[in-house]
Amino acid sequence: MNWVLLLALAVLLTAAVMNQRSAGTASADEEKIAIAGIPVGTVREVMKAMVDPNAETVWGAVGVVHEKSGTVEKEPRTEEEWTSVENSAMALAEVGNLLKMPGRHIARPEEAGTTRWPEATLTPAQIDERLANDRVAWDKAADALRAAAMKAFAAARAHDKNGVFTVGEEIDNACESCHIVYWYPVGTPPGAPSQAAP
Repeated sequence: MNWVLLLALAVLLTAAVMNQRSAGTASADEEKIAIAGIPVGTVREVMKAMVDPNAETVWGAVGVVHEKSGTVEKEPRTEEEWTSVENSAMALAEVGNLLKMPGRHIARPEEAGTTRWPEATLTPAQIDERLANDRVAWDKAADALRAAAMKAFAAARAHDKNGVFTVGEEIDNACESCHIVYWYPVGTPPGAPSQAAP
């Protein structure tokens, strides 16, 4: 009688352990999906919604404005204005991470033949192909944007107007170094076959 009870307990314990293991595997798989994420917007949409407005905030925070009444030096003067620059710089830095997310396409398929972005000299499919052929270069460009944006964030947090002004050029260079490879490559007429990235 005791051996039947022991056998039943052993079966129950084994089932409980197996159930716990499979639950652990499921939660680990779910965690991997959560960490990896699933792209929602295309690269063009991320640029339009996140890069453009936040870069404009950083670039426009410090400078000289020429008006009819004279020249005015522009800079953040309140804590709220500095926080706005910080937030925009942080958003730009996070875009660097978003651009490296696997599976994000340049544009939606229905936009392939549109002139919504007339400045592009390659089609979305050609840009996707170029990106796939040299993912290391793409990730490096995204890292450069993130690094420059983090400098802007640190400068804004320190209320360093010269630092914000200086790093604005670095952000612009990070953007353009990517654009000239993937967006409007020099010497590539619209609709021309994609070539290897320089």
